[in-house]
Amino acid sequence: MTWLLIAFAVLAFVLVLLVAVLIQIRRSGMTPTEATLWLREMGVDLVKLPVRLKRIAADPRTPRRARWWLIGLAIYIASPIDPIPDFIPVIGYLDEIVLVPLILRHVRGMIPDEVWTEQFPPRPDSGVPSS
Repeated sequence: MTWLLIAFAVLAFVLVLLVAVLIQIRRSGMTPTEATLWLREMGVDLVKLPVRLKRIAADPRTPRRARWWLIGLAIYIASPIDPIPDFIPVIGYLDEIVLVPLILRHVRGMIPDEVWTEQFPPRPDSGVPSS
């Protein structure tokens, strides 16, 4: 019975994550092609994402305010104090699901293109011309 509840919670979490991403894409005004490219870029190596963001923050070409945003985001994610406690099934991670993509999109606008492409090079099959 416990495993069934855990499986349901994980499934619900993934569903909420998907809905949050789709809402973000819709509100941003991206075309379907741009949204596909954005999702591929962000979803290629989610395991390596924290390492890449750390390298971007450590790069001297990255503006100081972008570093502060990334540091604040890392502290917020690691903090046990949240507006919605994480132990509440499904909605416990809703604040992170909404805030992380919004903040990363905001920070991406502050980072020079050459710094970003060093850590997130365009994929050969993405259709994005390499610089």
